[in-house]
Amino acid sequence: MADISELESKCFADPWPAKAFEDEINNELSRSILIRTKEGELVAYCIFWIVGPEAHLLSIAVSPTHRRLGIAKTLMLKMFEMAILELAEYVVLEVRKSNEAAKTLYRILGFQTIGFRRRYYQNGEDAEVMVLQIA
Repeated sequence: MADISELESKCFADPWPAKAFEDEINNELSRSILIRTKEGELVAYCIFWIVGPEAHLLSIAVSPTHRRLGIAKTLMLKMFEMAILELAEYVVLEVRKSNEAAKTLYRILGFQTIGFRRRYYQNGEDAEVMVLQIA
């Protein structure tokens, strides 16, 4: 749990508290994918919910030292596989309007913006809501 919180803090200006990750591990809707080095260092994770036909991406993070290597795309594709096995039909996510790198990846994967959530993030930034049909 500590390594997830540590990675979160390296990746985001307003990281989730450690308790939030603990709650997600105990949530029956929650799924997670972790990527570690051979030495066991956590370099990336993806946390998502499966609720009926929807897979909802909650958080995805890649260590700054391991970015631009295709890890985020690998995590997303694995999430799609897992979601399809659990009969999800589409994936929904929120992304900061300013996060061009993430939005580019999501568009490459086929996501489309369907709306916005005003003042969604702690600092008041809006989120884009994106969706992708997977089944």
